[in-house]
Amino acid sequence: MQKVVLRDTQVALPTTAKLFGALGLAATGFVTAELIPGKLHPGAEIHGLALMAASFGLLLGWRVIGMRPGKGLVKAVERGLHAAIYLLLWTMLFLGALQMMREMVHGRYDSPSEALLDILAQGMRLGTEAIQLDVLATLFCGAILSAMLAEWAWKRWQ
Repeated sequence: MQKVVLRDTQVALPTTAKLFGALGLAATGFVTAELIPGKLHPGAEIHGLALMAASFGLLLGWRVIGMRPGKGLVKAVERGLHAAIYLLLWTMLFLGALQMMREMVHGRYDSPSEALLDILAQGMRLGTEAIQLDVLATLFCGAILSAMLAEWAWKRWQ
C-alpha cells in the first residue's frame, strides 16, 4: 500500500503589513510617475504611466515589502530599497514597451525579435532621460517610508 502525504495547503492570511506596504508603494509609484513626463523628450507619448506604476507598486508592496515583517527597522529599509529598485525596473520596461508599440504601429520593425530587443533599448533610453535626482529621491524615500509603515503596522496589529 502506498503512503499518501497531504501538503498543508493553508494560505497565509493578508496582514496589515502587506496592506500598508502595498498602499504605500502604490502611492509612491503614482507620485513618482507623475514627475516623469516633464523630464522626457516631447516626442515620447506616455499615457497611463501613473496608474501602471501605482499598479506595479501595489503588487510589489504586497509581495516584497509585506512578505516578512517583524525583522527590525534595518531589514524594513532593505525591503523598501529592493521594492524601489523593482518598481523602477518594471516601470522602465513598461515605458519601453509603450514606445515599442508606438514604433510598431509605424512599421519600424522587420521581425518580432527586433521589437522585443527594442523594448530594452527604449526603456534604457527613456530611463536615462527620466531618472534624475528628484525622481530617485521621491522613489527611494517613499519606498523606505512604506516599508517602515508596514513594519509599524505589523508591530501594532500583530
